[in-house]
Amino acid sequence: MLASLILAGFALVQAPAPDTALVLRTLRFYRADPGRSPGHTQVTAFIRIPANFPTAGKSGELSLTLALRVADAAGQTLYQQSWQKRSAVPSPRGEADRLDLFRFTLPAGTYQLEANVTDSVSGRRLTASAGIEAFGTPPPASDLLVSPWLRPVAAADTIPLPGEFRRGSLILAIAPDVVVGGPGSSVAYLFETYSGSALDGTIVLTVLDSTGHVVKRTPPAPVRVSAGIGLLSGQLEVDDLPSGEYRLGAAVGFGGRTIEREARFRMDPVAASAPAALSDEAFFATLHGAELDLAFAPISAIAAANELSAWSPAGDDQAKRAFLTAFWKRRDPTPNTPGNERRAQFYDAVTYANAFYGEPKRRLTGWQTDRGRVFLREGLPTQVLRRQQRGTVPAYEVWRFFEKGGRYYIFADRPNLGTYYLIRSNDPREQRERRWAEILTPTGTREVVAFLGREVLNP
Repeated sequence: MLASLILAGFALVQAPAPDTALVLRTLRFYRADPGRSPGHTQVTAFIRIPANFPTAGKSGELSLTLALRVADAAGQTLYQQSWQKRSAVPSPRGEADRLDLFRFTLPAGTYQLEANVTDSVSGRRLTASAGIEAFGTPPPASDLLVSPWLRPVAAADTIPLPGEFRRGSLILAIAPDVVVGGPGSSVAYLFETYSGSALDGTIVLTVLDSTGHVVKRTPPAPVRVSAGIGLLSGQLEVDDLPSGEYRLGAAVGFGGRTIEREARFRMDPVAASAPAALSDEAFFATLHGAELDLAFAPISAIAAANELSAWSPAGDDQAKRAFLTAFWKRRDPTPNTPGNERRAQFYDAVTYANAFYGEPKRRLTGWQTDRGRVFLREGLPTQVLRRQQRGTVPAYEVWRFFEKGGRYYIFADRPNLGTYYLIRSNDPREQRERRWAEILTPTGTREVVAFLGREVLNP
């Protein structure tokens, strides 16, 4: 029961506030064409249908028609498509049933994208449009894509869930309007670079409020721009920002030039935390026996030592529910509302950690490992340096956070069995391995120093 609750929360945690408008957003990526200059523009379009649309029929079924049209500057139709969507009431996928994504390619020029949704029962119709300027010359980078979250593709997670899509080695939310909020919230970003050669550069992230005032800026961080099509992605924590409209700016300097891209997002703790509307009492009332023990076990990653002493493994279900309810009530960021966003986000994170950081060789589920433990406490890193085993250099990962005082964590697969141990960090709560540079070997240590800077060598 606990697992199903956690997974359901993860799929829906970023539901935007209901409204009455059809939302349309487009992003441009570039692909060179050997037989044509400047190549062509790949357009990705996101659509969100409002919550009150369409009307349920007599049989309790929702039915609508979605039509898309791309026209050139003269009004000539270049692309047209329509399809019907049906779902039962209540919709089994909730918010995901109201999201859609499609892609098409355009040559250089100016275009108009039109989207129409028609309710098959009432005949009501909603429309939205967006102008598209296809690249007239090869650009240095794509548009900036922002998302409520992203996660890497892994062996256990290669297929996007409803409401998600895949871009390269990442899975992201389909988010025509990006809404984030609540404790530990972050905004994810992704864009492509187009360079004739591999180059070293720096990236700076900036958050501006609705007046254009800079409210957050990261220090320059080193990045590697790949030859051809490169991909830069990461996440920036924004849980310290008040509700409102913001713009995320990314400035990448490489090869003697600076590329600047910008995208909008909204901070709204209430809208971003819809699945957390279940109270702590109601959430734990559904759990029994071993399920309550499973709910208790991972909180050791975030709890103070003196908080756990009142838990008794031999206690009855009522006592365990009372302990867990009290534990999460102390962390509820919005105690005046029924739900607890922090609890919902934490158990979503447990599911994520178990999917990506489990170590079968040590019989550890994901949250029990060093990587899983750090993830539960700190969230996804802003940047990751990941290397496979090469000769005497072990496989290793370096997690870097722009926020949190520039913390970093170095994990090494010391026995080369897929078991990653934390060997170095500037987090004062973590123990330091004196032999960390010896474990990484001189080659690995040089790579880490190039990524983090020479301060990592300080005792």
